[in-house]
Amino acid sequence: MNDPLIYARAAHYAATLSVAGAAFFIVFVAEPAFAAAGAPTRLPALLRRRLALLAWIALLLTVVSGAAWLVVVAQSMSDSSWAEVVSEGILWTVLAQTGFGRVWPDRFVLACLLAGMFVPFLSAEGVKSIPIKSVVGALAAGLVGALAWAGHAVGGAGIEGVVHLIADFVHLIAAAAWIGTLLPLALLLAAAGHDPASVAIARVATLRFSTVGIGSVGTLLVTGSINTWYLAGSVSALTETDYGRLLLAKIALFLVIVAIAAVNRLRLTPRLVHDASAAGSAAALRQLRRNTAIEVALGAAIIAVVAVLGTSPPGFEALIHAHHSH
Repeated sequence: MNDPLIYARAAHYAATLSVAGAAFFIVFVAEPAFAAAGAPTRLPALLRRRLALLAWIALLLTVVSGAAWLVVVAQSMSDSSWAEVVSEGILWTVLAQTGFGRVWPDRFVLACLLAGMFVPFLSAEGVKSIPIKSVVGALAAGLVGALAWAGHAVGGAGIEGVVHLIADFVHLIAAAAWIGTLLPLALLLAAAGHDPASVAIARVATLRFSTVGIGSVGTLLVTGSINTWYLAGSVSALTETDYGRLLLAKIALFLVIVAIAAVNRLRLTPRLVHDASAAGSAAALRQLRRNTAIEVALGAAIIAVVAVLGTSPPGFEALIHAHHSH
């Protein structure tokens, strides 16, 4: 675990999922919930400031951690010193002549375009323009989805290679739409008071988040199954290799989050929506805050596992190597 590549990957995945998740949350959850508030409340202005701060910090960290990841890979490929990577043009060689490097300038352009669109999108008054929302959503999806070209999905041959790459692209976007939106939801629930307008916003937000979550979880299950088939290919590759065991750990963490989300959806959200008493709504809100905080922590653990998985040979490769070594 002392490999700097693992830390660079973890930071970059966390930042990219967060910036895309913040954008998706504002478009699909926060602004529609604010519009449903039945009375004036300070919550929209407060949350817009916090979400804007989260989005800008995440975007900055995306660029910085992406640059760090690129430098670490260049150093690893060349087996040179850190100073030589920059001073002797090794970094530019990796950027221009490797598949991994060539996607990085494209993602940097996407990040710059997203920064430009964030100026109107993250305004204190909120964004009403559908074209701005659509462009930001597309740019955010492109930024996180393009990470597929930095993973194991690259290099596949024929139609199988295309299917695997598309599945990974969609998988990453779905992860941002669910795992990446957990922290914004936690911010909203933490900021919501017990006044009727704030409770109304929390109600609409949790319902909309739950709806988005169902679609995201379904997509993650389908695309994750495809990725698992390509990268493991057999039960023995899952149980007999480090890659497979890490993948099983990731799946277990995912299922725990799904279980908590099911409790939120089936028990707590209905109580928040239908319980007319202030005490009942407050209790449901407290439990939703606690469960969402747990989900954020589990999401961070999944990102850490993914960071390690990307530095390990896929399960089928590790299994073949193990058999050959015997």
